[in-house]
Amino acid sequence: MLTADQKAKLEHGFAEAEASLLLSGLVPTENFSSVKARILAGEIALEEAQEEILAYHGVKSSAVA
Repeated sequence: MLTADQKAKLEHGFAEAEASLLLSGLVPTENFSSVKARILAGEIALEEAQEEILAYHGVKSSAVA
């Protein structure tokens, strides 16, 4: 479960990411919104979210295990 401070930091980061997308003329996808909600609910970790987003867009992770 996320602490209030962790959740606030994540919400701030998501707000900045969404603003950046909008300023670039892009709109967050439904997938992004869904993953964001699951992160904020504490259902998945950031690492899991990253993998889901990369898989959704057909991108292979460059992370070394």
